[in-house]
Amino acid sequence: MPVLNVRGATVSYGGRAVVRGVDLAVEPGEAVALMGANGSGKSTLIKAVAGLVPLAGGSIELFGAPQKRFRAWKRIGYVPQRTGAASGVPSTAAEVVSQGRLAHRFLGMPPRRADRDAVSRSLAEVGLADHAHCSVDTLSGGQQQRVLIARALATDPDLLIMDEPTVGVDAETQAALARVVSDRIDAGCAVLLVTHELGPLTDRLDRAVVLADGKVVHDGAPPRPVGEHADPHHEHAHPHANGDSADEPFWGGK
Repeated sequence: MPVLNVRGATVSYGGRAVVRGVDLAVEPGEAVALMGANGSGKSTLIKAVAGLVPLAGGSIELFGAPQKRFRAWKRIGYVPQRTGAASGVPSTAAEVVSQGRLAHRFLGMPPRRADRDAVSRSLAEVGLADHAHCSVDTLSGGQQQRVLIARALATDPDLLIMDEPTVGVDAETQAALARVVSDRIDAGCAVLLVTHELGPLTDRLDRAVVLADGKVVHDGAPPRPVGEHADPHHEHAHPHANGDSADEPFWGGK
């Protein structure tokens, strides 16, 4: 049974279809890259899977349950596009990461030892163990992104969804992400990663699903890096506005 099964998904904004009849399945323990040019609908599809935008047509199942009836959200870790972990309310890195444990306890109940251990473990996993009590607004952009990744890891997910997690971040954060994804794949977690470039993750991904103009145009082997992108020392940080609105992917899709 797929952990994620999207069938004929259509998402519209202002009457215009951004995602059009997409089918996408992710099996337990499978690692899939969702790729495509900016404006192709990648992030919109991910938001629909996470329940953040409604479908205009089609269906989504999570762990065999229709999305509308799905309640086990603690099985899913979600990392949104980089917006910064600071939200205007002073919070430490540990406090932000602890949000990933809310679905593991009853509303209003204080954190248990298992929750505190998960927060510490997740911060260590992204290399921020020494920053647990730092205010997130004092952290660099890359460190804030790692806090968001740690928040998703703290849920102990069976499906990890990440939306462009390496855009505009430093090499240290990119390396931390590669370690995290590899470790989670080894542990049997399914991974769905929205990205322009696979970089060091190329050999760890099972499939790539490529969107163009809101439709699937490729579902198969991940593309191999070419030119400067094949250089392991190439920096994969591109300036880019939120959403699908900037550079083209290295595989050359239009």
